[in-house]
Amino acid sequence: MLTVSGDRAGSPMYMQLYAQLKEEILSHQRPPRSKLPSRRTLAAQLGVSLSTVNGAYEQLLAEGYIAARPRSGYYVCAIDTLQVAEKPPALCPEPEPEQKPCAIDFHPGRIDEEKFPFSVWQRLVRAAASDPMLLRRTPPQGDYGLRQAVADYLFSARGVRCAPEQMVIGAGADALLGMLSYLLDNDYALGVENPVYNKAYRLFARTGHPVVPVQTDKSGIPVEQLPPAGKIVLYTTPSHQYPLGYRMPMSRRVELLNWSCAARDRYIIEDDYDSEFRYSGKPLPSLQSADKNGRVIYMGTFSRVLAPSVRIAYMVLPQPLLERYRRTYDCFSTGVSTLEQLTLRSFLQQGFFTRHVNRMRVVYGQKHKTLTEALSACGQLTPIGEPAGTQVTVRVRNGMDEAELVRRAAEAGVAVYPISPYFIGPMDGRFRGKILLGFGALSDGQITRGVGLLRQAWGL
Repeated sequence: MLTVSGDRAGSPMYMQLYAQLKEEILSHQRPPRSKLPSRRTLAAQLGVSLSTVNGAYEQLLAEGYIAARPRSGYYVCAIDTLQVAEKPPALCPEPEPEQKPCAIDFHPGRIDEEKFPFSVWQRLVRAAASDPMLLRRTPPQGDYGLRQAVADYLFSARGVRCAPEQMVIGAGADALLGMLSYLLDNDYALGVENPVYNKAYRLFARTGHPVVPVQTDKSGIPVEQLPPAGKIVLYTTPSHQYPLGYRMPMSRRVELLNWSCAARDRYIIEDDYDSEFRYSGKPLPSLQSADKNGRVIYMGTFSRVLAPSVRIAYMVLPQPLLERYRRTYDCFSTGVSTLEQLTLRSFLQQGFFTRHVNRMRVVYGQKHKTLTEALSACGQLTPIGEPAGTQVTVRVRNGMDEAELVRRAAEAGVAVYPISPYFIGPMDGRFRGKILLGFGALSDGQITRGVGLLRQAWGL
């Protein structure tokens, strides 16, 4: 029996009436195509106002539970009984953290948060929030002013030659790699360094591209190990190979560029990872700056320099791929919010980004020196790779394998990280006894204390 409560503190009376009628319709207490009482009749029966009944009927009508017939009234719509699974699917639990919190965490992906220019960034965010551009649709390739500012910076800092029209702004390097994997036909194989930034090859593999791992040496990918024929795009990190930390010399770069133009349908993805942070000598120009044939796809990100939460990356496409991109993606929207793009544009145009990079190069350079000196004080700990980036791969000469090194460090309250996850397939025996130490988020005192604890935990 229909009833409504006069309790004004609860839901409105028209919603109470709507809920009861809806339940009767779904339970087939009111059969399909049966007629409902007229609005005046139902109002009189329940002792409520006509507006209460009108509100309930209008809501039922809007949601498709009833239909109105001119000069006849309201009728129940035919609605199938909703089937309910016998057992609802179990919720997928959130994954546990890779490692429990430790007193000292040598995480390779963290930054010195205290040095972030919060006051400047906040002021630029406020200014961007008042920019009329905030209310307009951003082009699929990203804000043009931001692309121009990035292009200017890349030319002065890395020798990259590109126009803003060649650049695509994306929500992190992962998003751009995923976009690129769809842009290239599936008969393009992906040649990758082994070990490698593992998300790169996984993204391509999931979209149907064959993956060809190539064992790196201290100079990078040996050209003679690349497939001799077929469509192939080569992923490489020449400025600072991850996770081994080597730098590709100019001789190997020229070999790769010559390989890329020796046949059609060959491209090189240059991930200019950690190029901003070098602590000895002058950095080599980018691979793209030496490319005369339009075969290098240049990629970089602001996540490493500013903060991991700043999900803005960029990709410079050669002309043939740019035309394909526009045919494929021009109907889509950019994945980066306009507010973030406008803020970063001002951060670059007003010189704050260059000053921040220069400051952090000094900060991280001192931390790198502290870490390498602490490691070198023990003859059984040897840092490998170039003095660059915010992490160091360390060779530990005590006979322990990677798993034992990580476990004993954790027992001593120190988190260190394995390099085996970066290998495609089994890890080469040459890399046994190597672990990864990130220092970006640690103070000099924490670095020194952490290495001391590691020496005790590893019996050095």
